[in-house]
Amino acid sequence: MSSPFTRTTLWIVVGVAAVSLAAAAVLTIIGDDLGGGTPSAGADTSSRSAIGHRGLVALLERLDVPVVRSRNASAEKAQRGLLIVAEPQVSDAASRERLRAMVSAAPRTLLVLPKWYGRARPGATWVEEVDLVPLREIEDVLGVLQIEGTLARTITPWMGVRAARLEVLGGRLEGAPPPKLRTPQLLSTEQLEPIIAGDAGGVVLGFGTWEGTDREIWVLADPDAINNHGLRAPENARFAVALIDQIRRGGPVVFDEVIHGYAQPPSLLRTLFRFPIVLATLQVLICALLAVWAAMVRFGPRRVARPPLAPGKDFLIQNTAALLHYGGHHADALRRYLAQSVVAVRHVLHAPSLGPTATTAWLDRVGRARGIAESLEGLERHAQTADTPQRTIEVADRVHRWRMEMTHGALDRP
Repeated sequence: MSSPFTRTTLWIVVGVAAVSLAAAAVLTIIGDDLGGGTPSAGADTSSRSAIGHRGLVALLERLDVPVVRSRNASAEKAQRGLLIVAEPQVSDAASRERLRAMVSAAPRTLLVLPKWYGRARPGATWVEEVDLVPLREIEDVLGVLQIEGTLARTITPWMGVRAARLEVLGGRLEGAPPPKLRTPQLLSTEQLEPIIAGDAGGVVLGFGTWEGTDREIWVLADPDAINNHGLRAPENARFAVALIDQIRRGGPVVFDEVIHGYAQPPSLLRTLFRFPIVLATLQVLICALLAVWAAMVRFGPRRVARPPLAPGKDFLIQNTAALLHYGGHHADALRRYLAQSVVAVRHVLHAPSLGPTATTAWLDRVGRARGIAESLEGLERHAQTADTPQRTIEVADRVHRWRMEMTHGALDRP
């Protein structure tokens, strides 16, 4: 039964299927990777806007601090390091429970309270304008952690205002300079130990524990100390690095991105194709392909092999012609064919025994008498000058025609 597709069409179909399968695998592995540059202008680690935290991630990575932008199980990934929950939004019961479970499971958490929300065009990475987050939304975040307190902030433009005076208290943050904030957002509470406080009361950075356990909670009341706009000040960059370096205690820094809508379930396929596990995965795939190749069998009946020599005279003639052409003896073959044709004509016409020249003249007289235009003398001359295979075939055809006319009469006679 013949195939419904030609070989070219079959290869095209197989190629398209292979490319589609490869594209699906690549999109499954890296298509949703947060580091791929998802457009954002919010307060997350992929945002380049003033209120984003991409600059902090880049700063820590440049200092060789292990950074993880987590999209699932953030608390588990931070068991030996620091969990940073930057500016969470708790708008429903599910987000409140998620934040509470995450903070209660991590050994050390840095909670950055929200302050700004921005407006940007769809797909843009820069905010066109920013406004302050309502205080009740920040109080909802504190309520999840059962922290009672009041927030105070000065609604003053950043430009043209001196930085507020902040003081580092206690010994929990050794060697860290206070951040430089022009309009600080301060938290007044008795449930947190003040680490960095303002001269008018309230804390920018406070420390506490989770419900009497040894799980540490650090609360940064003002995100301007570590966001992209704030890191333009060298004091804030030094403060952020010193703070995170002391809290993480040599472990990784895990930024939770589930709270910003970037949740992604774990994927075994994605894990298998990430470095360095991808090296072992490739070795297994290569071994599997070799095993499949070695075990492959044909489909359908065995195809009958062609005989080494084709039957019939055509193959013999073609092979002989090819050998003659390869040997370059076409001129000798033409002269021998002409000599054999002359012998055959002499036999049919009962020509007398004469020398070569006399025989040629006798046969030409007979040919003229029979009305044959071709002469043997001309054929002999052409046979001597034929130097190409094409010319040899032309002269051989004329010799055959002359022979037929001499023995059977002129072919064009009416």
